[in-house]
Amino acid sequence: MPISKRCLVAGLVALGCASAALAQRASTEGAASAISDAVQGGTNPYRPPSAATQDPEEAARAKCEELKEQYNATSKRRSYHSAPGTQNAQGRTIPKIERDKTRKQLQQAYRDNCT
Repeated sequence: MPISKRCLVAGLVALGCASAALAQRASTEGAASAISDAVQGGTNPYRPPSAATQDPEEAARAKCEELKEQYNATSKRRSYHSAPGTQNAQGRTIPKIERDKTRKQLQQAYRDNCT
């Protein structure tokens, strides 16, 4: 009797290992099949479809138009803003006023990128 029980246990263990290996192979084959189908179909389920890319010339033209609109929206009058003051030798703080350079910077950016 002890030999038959050993054979029975050994047979069950072998059957369990074989079924686990078979199940693992089946799941691996299923994943490989899904990936193969996606590649052949030209789709990738792991990434969202990319948006249509814009023509580089059209993008540059749009950027130039935006710069022009920003430039035209700024005031032609000189404007100033206060900046951190400067301390003199006696320890007094002298207020500092600087001219707003936004319009000039927009003009320079337009020249650099659009002409």
